Amino acid sequence: MSEPQSPDNQRKRNYLPAERRDMILSLLTRQNVATVPELATLLNTTEITVRRDLAELGNAGLLKRIRGGAMSVGSDDAPQPSTNVSRTARFESGPASAAAPDVPGHVANAAPGITTNIAPDAAAPAIRPDAQPVIGVMLPEPSFFWPGVIERMAPIAARYGLQLTVRESSYDEGSPDDEIMAGLTIDQNLCGLIVAPNSHPESGKRAWDWIERAQIPTVVIERDQPPLGTCYVDSVRTNHPYGVRKAAVHFLGHGHTRIGAAFSETPTSAMIQKSWRELVDASDGRIECPFICDGIQPYDAHGVDEIVERIAATHVTAMLVHSDYLAIAIAQVLERRGIRVPDDVSLISIDGFATPSSRPLTVLRSSAQDLAEAAVTTLIERIQNPDAATRHVFVDPTLIDRGSVTDRH
Repeated sequence: MSEPQSPDNQRKRNYLPAERRDMILSLLTRQNVATVPELATLLNTTEITVRRDLAELGNAGLLKRIRGGAMSVGSDDAPQPSTNVSRTARFESGPASAAAPDVPGHVANAAPGITTNIAPDAAAPAIRPDAQPVIGVMLPEPSFFWPGVIERMAPIAARYGLQLTVRESSYDEGSPDDEIMAGLTIDQNLCGLIVAPNSHPESGKRAWDWIERAQIPTVVIERDQPPLGTCYVDSVRTNHPYGVRKAAVHFLGHGHTRIGAAFSETPTSAMIQKSWRELVDASDGRIECPFICDGIQPYDAHGVDEIVERIAATHVTAMLVHSDYLAIAIAQVLERRGIRVPDDVSLISIDGFATPSSRPLTVLRSSAQDLAEAAVTTLIERIQNPDAATRHVFVDPTLIDRGSVTDRH
């Protein structure tokens, strides 16, 4: 089996400004403090560029500037720089503590019922007698969501005697997802893939075409399949329509019926916004939504100011916001203008990963544990039952009440 690569040996690329800032915020959800040199290495850029990014994020109130770096909002811990930042990892499993049902034909020491399966044209080394099968994982950075899912996948895979090899893709339109997945097949012990294909049309089409050609057992996570595509694979997704319904019921329970909405640009924002619009339309007038703002990044000061202006002008009493950092930015601008959260405007944020280390916002949070468990077990079931009907698993998000929704006065 090929040796894991260190971050220094992996192919690096130049990140877009929006990607860099998202990665900085993502890192500060996993650790309280980051230094400028650490971030420059992570982002493959200069320290001067990092300081400019930190200044912009600091001015937006999304982090605290400290000498030599930054701290997460709301953190009072003493600076403790991280010494281990990696965007690509390999998780080595121990002995399997649980096994899938036995199926003939597995390699020596592999999990029962798991066989290697790679693209026929992949150039792969010979299987070692003691090799364990591998699940290839391709998930995008920057994101504060995916690291938690990956962290939980590793021990789940280990229960079945499987190793996990993770490769980073990108939200960028030019992400070479097809090449990344093809690279994973170089390992002849690969038995399946868990991937989140790029959501941009051209990059996404290349990824889906590759998945269809490769014929490797694949589970797609947190992505809709192309509506007219001919590739049919298993999927695991957050049940955003159900989550939006939970938010609406929570607002209504506190007497809020005039509710605005704002959405950042993410691969899941279109589904969340569609679910919200449909719910408002189906509410028979119980919910009035005077405005929906979309495509606003949390560090877009002008865009955030525009959202706050519309909140003040329309007299909404509550806001549904995706993502966390956009909710944080809106709350901070509201309070600078004397509009208090939650006394004057209640907020629910959809993501729920940034706020524990920042400000207490009621959130809709997808369970990283449940998504990881569903993805790994769905893939194993596909490997063992290749002719079974395609499955689509939906995981309901949890509403965590942190007190940013109060009774309407």
